[in-house]
Amino acid sequence: MEEQVKVVGMLPARLRSSRLPEKALVDIDGLPMFVHTCKRAQLSNSLDDVYLATDSEKIKEIAEAYNIKVIMTDSHHKTGSDRLAEACQGVDCEIVVNIQADEPLVRPEHIDSIVLPLLEDRNLQIAVGVTSYTKKGSDSDIKAVLDLDNNIMYCSRNDLPSDVRTTVDVMLKMCFIVPFRKEFLIQFASWASTPLENIEYNEYLRVLENGVNIRAVRIEDAKISVDTPDDLEEVRRLMKSDDLKAEYS
Repeated sequence: MEEQVKVVGMLPARLRSSRLPEKALVDIDGLPMFVHTCKRAQLSNSLDDVYLATDSEKIKEIAEAYNIKVIMTDSHHKTGSDRLAEACQGVDCEIVVNIQADEPLVRPEHIDSIVLPLLEDRNLQIAVGVTSYTKKGSDSDIKAVLDLDNNIMYCSRNDLPSDVRTTVDVMLKMCFIVPFRKEFLIQFASWASTPLENIEYNEYLRVLENGVNIRAVRIEDAKISVDTPDDLEEVRRLMKSDDLKAEYS
């Protein structure tokens, strides 16, 4: 009988945020933002456990009040992936799913869909969600283009592909539910930052620049992450009619 692969979800969370101070703690319909994200991740069928990884005692205390497991990490990490690479080392698992804490409308079935390729192909190291997207000129959203095997060819804060010669009505936006094989996540975090990563402020370019495929999984109706005050207002409005909230709030 084939041994079951253990999959854990991890949410990196910090207090510092340039656009939205203490973003992880902002109130959305009566709960801190990261609590929504954690509780929704716990509803995923593919995750055996869910942890919050943080360097903030304030976040830790709030998380534990909501019965969320917390792993404390160093404060020097530049990216969420780096934080999770530290956090996962003491956790027994094969796959670590990076779920951004600023995705309070994340759907558990989307997590399941994006994890599936790593369960089906033991050679695959990393996957990511992508969803249809029409907003032009938004530098807080990372757009991607895919090859014919649904691997990410490139991703950028600029609009992709170019519409200089051809009308592009629908793009693909990356949704940052990112399953890694644990050993690859630790290896990835040990690599030096790369030229395009530094230009774009996008750590996943480090994966591509080192020649590793990122499998893209298309998901429908993915809601926005919270990067700006406008995003926060939209998420607060959407949460009012959200069908999952009653399962955990």
